[in-house]
Amino acid sequence: MEVTRIVKVQANCRECLDLALRALSTLNGILLMKIFNNDLAITYETNNISFSDIAQAVLSLGIGLVLRKVVMNTRRNIDISEVESIISRVVDGVVSLSYDQATSRLLIIMHPDTDINTVISKLASMDIVINEVTIDELSQVLMARS
Repeated sequence: MEVTRIVKVQANCRECLDLALRALSTLNGILLMKIFNNDLAITYETNNISFSDIAQAVLSLGIGLVLRKVVMNTRRNIDISEVESIISRVVDGVVSLSYDQATSRLLIIMHPDTDINTVISKLASMDIVINEVTIDELSQVLMARS
């Protein structure tokens, strides 16, 4: 499926946009890219590449992105590897997931226009009960997941 997303990079960094443009042009599945003001519009084919791949490629260059951070309280411990594998295949736009077992909090980093209800529905279908969403905010992310 063809998807177009606007990617917001760290404020007022034209060199960052140019660097991201050059790096992303080498990835299979990127169909079109255009710079608008301080944003990068990217059209890509989800059968070949995911938004997570695109975001990780930009972040690995040391370029910050404005992404959505959502923290949810869950009722039970979860296998984050399994959850991340399933969610990343089903919901394009999710960049990373992490889980703190001590507090039962699930952290999701995603594109700002990703529908959180789709993520929550998929989690529910995996028998993961979300008690509440405690944080839902835009945040500048500076590091790729290791």
